[in-house]
Amino acid sequence: MTTWVRDALDRVRWHVIAAMLVPLPAAMAVGDARPPAVDSEWRERFVMGWDADQYRNINEAFAKAKRALELTSAQADTRAQLQAAARYFATKPSRSPDDCPLFTRYVELARSGGKAYRRELFDLGVSTTWAWIDSTCPSEIPASELEALANELGDQGRLFYVLEKQVVAPWVSDRRAEAAALMSKQFDYAIAGFQRAHRLLRMSDLELIADPNATAPKRWLDRAEREFEIDDFPNLAADLFSNQAIVAFRAGAHAEAMKHMEKALIRLRMGVMPPDQTAMNLLSFAKYLLALNKIRQAVALMEESRNYTLTEPTAIISRSTWLLKGYARVNSAEAFAAGEREVQRITELFTSAPDRAVRRPQTIEAIAEFYESYGRLDLALRASKQMIAAIQDAALRANESARVQTQEQLNVALKDKENAQLRADAELQAERQRGWILAFAMAAAGVAAAGTAMALAMRQSRRLARVSAQLAQRNSELEQRSATRIRLLAAACHDLRQPAHALGMLAELGGTAQQEPARFSAWLQSVRRSTASLSDMLDELMDLGRLDGGHYTPQLGEVPLGELMQEVMLHFGPLAHRKGLTLQAAPVEVHITSDRHLLRRMLFNVVSNAIKYTDRGDVRVGIETVGEQVRLSVQDSGPGIPPDKIDEVFRDYVRLNPTKAAEGLGIGLSIVRRAAELLGHELTLKSAPGHGTCVSLTLPLSTAAPAPTAATEEQSAAADGAVVAVLENDADVRDAMAALLQSWGYRVCAGPEAQAVLASAAEQSLQPHLIITDLHLDNTDGLTEVARLRDGLASPALPALLVTGDLDGTVTGQAALAGVYVAHKPLAPRKLAALVRQLLHAPAELGPTLAPDQAHTPTLPLGA
Repeated sequence: MTTWVRDALDRVRWHVIAAMLVPLPAAMAVGDARPPAVDSEWRERFVMGWDADQYRNINEAFAKAKRALELTSAQADTRAQLQAAARYFATKPSRSPDDCPLFTRYVELARSGGKAYRRELFDLGVSTTWAWIDSTCPSEIPASELEALANELGDQGRLFYVLEKQVVAPWVSDRRAEAAALMSKQFDYAIAGFQRAHRLLRMSDLELIADPNATAPKRWLDRAEREFEIDDFPNLAADLFSNQAIVAFRAGAHAEAMKHMEKALIRLRMGVMPPDQTAMNLLSFAKYLLALNKIRQAVALMEESRNYTLTEPTAIISRSTWLLKGYARVNSAEAFAAGEREVQRITELFTSAPDRAVRRPQTIEAIAEFYESYGRLDLALRASKQMIAAIQDAALRANESARVQTQEQLNVALKDKENAQLRADAELQAERQRGWILAFAMAAAGVAAAGTAMALAMRQSRRLARVSAQLAQRNSELEQRSATRIRLLAAACHDLRQPAHALGMLAELGGTAQQEPARFSAWLQSVRRSTASLSDMLDELMDLGRLDGGHYTPQLGEVPLGELMQEVMLHFGPLAHRKGLTLQAAPVEVHITSDRHLLRRMLFNVVSNAIKYTDRGDVRVGIETVGEQVRLSVQDSGPGIPPDKIDEVFRDYVRLNPTKAAEGLGIGLSIVRRAAELLGHELTLKSAPGHGTCVSLTLPLSTAAPAPTAATEEQSAAADGAVVAVLENDADVRDAMAALLQSWGYRVCAGPEAQAVLASAAEQSLQPHLIITDLHLDNTDGLTEVARLRDGLASPALPALLVTGDLDGTVTGQAALAGVYVAHKPLAPRKLAALVRQLLHAPAELGPTLAPDQAHTPTLPLGA
């Protein structure tokens, strides 16, 4: 224990320095207003509204959007019209050239309003593209303009949709690597699980197109399934299960494929997908069933696909082609009659379609095989001749296309040559005219040149003066921020010395204290208090560093305030009781929308401050619902704050009464201010000397249904000896971690690297359910060893937790790509216990594990 405490003291110094040396944010142009980090109204309306609706049931979503557009068209509310139009195009299942005039009308309407309708113009622009249908619309908004609008409007969540627009061109041009790279970037800006799941589905599509035998699609699809609630998004779930079935069919896992197919069919038959996609999914299943010799089941699915309209001639012909393949193997009179009808449909399309490319040799070959299977060799021979003619026709069309292209290139070259000659003649004539004008011009040029030079010099002088002033102002701001950082670092080091010094002395006493049980218990409590004090200070420093440096992107979601009230009572109740105070936090059933970690940090900081500065009376945490908002307030009976000092309390390292602040860094309320600004929550403080202080936050009520109540600690702890694998190269830390986990009822297999853990697990006949690892191991790293351990256990989806003091966003990104959750040191035992329980029982609730914003968003909240 003594060695462990000493090692912890060494780590503390580096944690403090790392927390304080987070880079300052990049300089902004002088005079620029910082756009809002989170546009809550846009997220609720566009992302969690229209976009989410199409992944639930796109047909219902479009029907509602169509009615809304019809209603607003007769109104004079321009903004409502534009929003309805964006919703219409965002949920429209398919695009056609006929949509262009309507789209153009609304784009021109939005542009006519200038900056007033920038948000609506952006929504229109990302809601539609014509590249998928190999068509164009002159009013389509380019991705470059949408990116500029996104940066101007703020909220990086908009860049998810800009990237989605950019993905289309490389996708349709078969530039798969470029499309995959853009989709990977989208994970940095996704704010909802269904967004990440949909991107993973499309990435699996890319892999399947590139390599039918690829194994990556299964990995993407398994991760996609963990990103969203299956029952909440039937359309997305149908897409997921369809892809999982296809991947399993290709891998030869037929039983698994059939299970996925049945799940997909349940949702497809609910009518949640566009008709053409539903039909094509049914046909895909039928193809694989034919290969498995499940003939009648395959034909039944093909015939069921007729209930869903196909509009593209090539898709209709493809369905008829596969029906012929099925009927050829049924070999019955009814099947022959049905096949004849399919041949008739194909013939009609062959003759009526303007594009002769629909006459595919594969289709004619299917006709020939169909007739051959029924012994109609004459008809089969005729179809074979048609197939040869179709092949020859395709070759002729290809040659004609090449000839036309060459002729066009030649015509362009001749036209360029003709234009060059005309330009040369015009320049010769102009040169002759300039000859006699030149003499007159030279006299005037001397005077004009002098005036122009003087004007240019004056403009340059003024411009240089402005730039110099701007640079001087920016340098002054940066110097002030650097000075503030230095002062804060010095103050932090001073305040951290007290608990660090206490731990040092306790470490020396540890050996003798064990000889007296009563003394040992008191010694252990002192160690815990000092460790908790250090942990809280470091949590505050890390939060301040990320908030001040712009390295935190809020993860907005539904937050039950009742749970936060319980946490306040559990955490601060004993402290208030020791001071003789009454702490009140009434239980409530209210759900709001916020970032849970930041809101918890703000509430804890305010309550901690209230208890610290209150000597008698009470501290009350109250909630008041006002319309669609909730006012969360903390009222104390302390001495109050003088009016001239109120503005100072939210500044860095401010202690209005140093004698009352023996603990802490003086940055708690500074973090509250920064977090409130980032989240867009209104923060107010009311106080008067002798009448206490009230700090309030105004929060938006959640519109989502309350989430199911979390399991109690006793229920969560019912792992009944779940096995945890520990990867840690420091033997003392490894033994302490194992002992702690065992005290909670877990079985443990531990080692300095994967091979040792595998040996320990084999020796004890254990199969781990969770991996906990440090980052820096001997001659290797935690992420590499997690991969080796998963391979050795044949469990690629085994949950894993990386506990590290490294704040580098690159580490977080690498961990996320490996499906490893991250928590930052120092990690209090109670926090570790909560994480272990949740990773074993409900890991999806901890947030995204794939490609978060590597520079901004930790996989787990700071200090979790």
